[in-house]
Amino acid sequence: MDMGHHLRAMFEDVRHFLLTEGRGKLGVVQQNVKGDVTKEFDYLAEGRIIAYCTREVAVPVRILTEERGEVRTRPGRAAWTLIVDPVDGSENFARGNEYSSVSVAALPGEETPHPDAVKHALVGRIFSGAVFEATRGAGATRDGKAIRPAGVRRLEDAVVGIDFYCPERAAVDRLDPLLRCVKDARRFGTAAGELAMVSCGGLDAYVDVRDFLTPENYMAAVLIVREAGGVVSDRRGASLLPIASMVQGQSLVAACTPALHTAILSVLNG
Repeated sequence: MDMGHHLRAMFEDVRHFLLTEGRGKLGVVQQNVKGDVTKEFDYLAEGRIIAYCTREVAVPVRILTEERGEVRTRPGRAAWTLIVDPVDGSENFARGNEYSSVSVAALPGEETPHPDAVKHALVGRIFSGAVFEATRGAGATRDGKAIRPAGVRRLEDAVVGIDFYCPERAAVDRLDPLLRCVKDARRFGTAAGELAMVSCGGLDAYVDVRDFLTPENYMAAVLIVREAGGVVSDRRGASLLPIASMVQGQSLVAACTPALHTAILSVLNG
């Protein structure tokens, strides 16, 4: 079984748990390294991915997680590094809101992870079961069928996912010109899920200018967007950074076409 199949099996296992006994596990069990509270369903779902890799993947795997940090399944140099978000949109899931996702990115070896090095990616919707997948160089799929992003080129025609949670005034100010230009804006509360929407036309773009989006939120979905034919950069148009830490912040602009991507960057950067 190749790693892409393993990701799918992990998702199905975690999804089954979350939709059964996980639904009632709403208590807080810890505070993670980012300072966010960890709910029991999140911690247990993450544990199931670790247990699956330990049980089913014969080679050593390094797992980088939001709740536990770094976990290794076997002694020796890792053949794969996984970057995992077992419930992206935890608050949504706790409220029964359908916009919550499982996100897993797989990179060969154990070098410093880089978004460009992701080999296999999966973003799966917990409630609906829809699965977005990509393998580098082989395109992207939704439920096994090839997907492409929309063809929107102009801001005035674009429906854009934007993370509006901006405690810093500077981030709010960056968004104001964009909000005045786009056709409409959305916020669903799951960065991985919103990026996946860009890959299939559910959104025309996704924008996060806060500079604190952490790797588990975007590593899998970025590959899916790119393999579908979309464009991804930071808010200044530069390449995404290598991952030095799971608390490392990143801005992100993903768009369905190069023209729309350029138009968004132009507005964001004056």
